[in-house]
Amino acid sequence: MYEVALGYMVGSAASLLLFRTWIKERIVEGTLDMLINEDYIRSFIDDDGVTQLAKLDEDIVDREISPEMWEHFERALNELKEETEESEEDDTP
Repeated sequence: MYEVALGYMVGSAASLLLFRTWIKERIVEGTLDMLINEDYIRSFIDDDGVTQLAKLDEDIVDREISPEMWEHFERALNELKEETEESEEDDTP
């Protein structure tokens, strides 16, 4: 009975030692794939063909903001400024 338990423990330890790199790679690969799929991390392929990762708050150099998008941002900022100015005026008793 002890031989079976000892054989199981030795076999488990040997398999972990032999396959630890493969296991780590699978865990990291699965985690990165999940983060990319959930849009927590962006990925893109650079000029050399290497996949690069960027957090959502980092800018990706290959993508530039169009002038139309800047105009949209400026309009939204102006609306926010107007709303805050109006709300500050309304706070008086």
